[in-house]
Amino acid sequence: MLRTLIHGHAKGVHAELTALLSQPAFQPHHDDADRVAQHRRTYAQLAAINAWAGSGSALLVDRDRFFSMLSFAATINPALFSAAQSHYGVCLSSVMMLGRPSPALDTLIGELDRLDSAATILITEVGVACSHMSVETHADYDPQADEFVLTTPHAGACKFMGNIALDGVAKTAIVYARLRAGGRQHGLFPFVVPVRDRERVHDGIHIRALPGPTSLDLDYSIASFDRVRVPRAHWLQDSATLDRDGNVSDPLAGSDQRLVRSLAISTNASTATSVAAAAAARACVWTALRYASHRKTSARLGTGRTLLALRNQQGLLFTALAEAYVVSGFARRLVEQQGTQRKMNDIATVPWAAVNRLAALTKAVAVSGAAEVMRRCRNASGSHGCLGVNRYHAYEDLTDAYTWAGGDNQLILIEIGRQLASAPCELPDEPSPPGALDSADAIRRLARFEERRQHARATAGLTPAQLGDADFSATWEPRLPALLDLARTHGARLALEAMLDHPADGADRDALLALAAIHALEHFGGALDYVTRDRIAFTAYDAVLAQLDRLLDAFELNTEMVAAPIAQDDYVRAYVGDLPVGG
Repeated sequence: MLRTLIHGHAKGVHAELTALLSQPAFQPHHDDADRVAQHRRTYAQLAAINAWAGSGSALLVDRDRFFSMLSFAATINPALFSAAQSHYGVCLSSVMMLGRPSPALDTLIGELDRLDSAATILITEVGVACSHMSVETHADYDPQADEFVLTTPHAGACKFMGNIALDGVAKTAIVYARLRAGGRQHGLFPFVVPVRDRERVHDGIHIRALPGPTSLDLDYSIASFDRVRVPRAHWLQDSATLDRDGNVSDPLAGSDQRLVRSLAISTNASTATSVAAAAAARACVWTALRYASHRKTSARLGTGRTLLALRNQQGLLFTALAEAYVVSGFARRLVEQQGTQRKMNDIATVPWAAVNRLAALTKAVAVSGAAEVMRRCRNASGSHGCLGVNRYHAYEDLTDAYTWAGGDNQLILIEIGRQLASAPCELPDEPSPPGALDSADAIRRLARFEERRQHARATAGLTPAQLGDADFSATWEPRLPALLDLARTHGARLALEAMLDHPADGADRDALLALAAIHALEHFGGALDYVTRDRIAFTAYDAVLAQLDRLLDAFELNTEMVAAPIAQDDYVRAYVGDLPVGG
């Protein structure tokens, strides 16, 4: 079934959540122009979702339900998704996974469970790129008080982009800091720090709201800590131990392994981001295709025809639809398989691929694919695509923000590209690309042919001694464009194969094969001549057009969830409303 490719086997979650849209926190459906009012509205929506779930822990126990909720949140309000995935998927999960069981920890979990305080992560520091690798905020152990003292040593170490600036909303932060005890550094650890209650910011914590609108408009800030006291129970120590004399024992060898373990929850963040990007892509292309199906043109190249009858519109929107399906299937596979994928201990350049390579790659592929969907949909929608009420910009904000949040996509791809280029290509050798894409096997062969080409490009002229070299300046820096293209092609192939592997038959299978052919032309078709490309594309467009209702129905969207005027059955009436007209 097509819907299981998108949603898995979870049923009824979107219907339950759609019922929340009648609550005041979700009315009206468009964003509030007052930024502070919009921030308050987003946290009120988060509270409504928490009440629906019963507790944060209840959500995390049921992965399908949790990620379905995040998909819904991304569709309704991308800022709501960001707040929800940070609170549940990152912060609450970190406390439950890395905290040492104790009554004090149970109290913390209960507060987050009930959403007495909204949680966020504070790891990025303002003064240096890729600050995860060189966090300078430190937590000094005080053996007399059996507490830690959290300090921002200089301006460059201020924590950046935490959503903790809004007055009147209690906030808790998971603050990443270097543990110092017994006169030594002991690696990067997270600490649970209550930042503010509904009345004031807690002593020793200084917050400056970042001015102006931002992508995913939340109450972003810059923050510092001036000898803030943190109880021992708030140290998310994982397997490390610390005695009252300041002696630390950590079974993980080396700072890199501790960093990877402390960031282990980033797999949740990568999965959540992949799910959200796919949901945003579906909402965009669903909106654009409904509009193009209804809107007629007076242009002389097709007077009286709907926009979707024209090949140029089909090229834009069916390619977007194919991308939305592929990234949705890739995200769904990650939801179902997370925890069973290969993990690596060594960090060559950045930590995210070391935590979970497949999760990091899926996130990069899903976000970039969704961004391309949005670009095509805006292009196809003309001036209507520029209006905020039609939601394209809100979804673009999501992909803009998560291109770097939760792991910089370009750095992820560079690291994965280097790993791929450092090993022989394991794909079967294809002497030439297939001349037709009329089967799943032919589509796979084209994708593998292109990936082998990119691998050959990235490794051309390298000696065996250089292949395993982690020195970017000497060996890999001149090859960065090739490494990026290799990783992108590899990710696009894995994503496409995830869709091709999905069990389907009859009309569903025909529709997926047509989408796969369109996607393959876009990502792997460079070796095909233009006549062949056009022939394959037009055949696939006709097949998609014939199955379009079936393909869109699988998204399980409706005009309550996507309230954009151009998504409505009568988009003219949605714009005009009760505005008087003559005649």
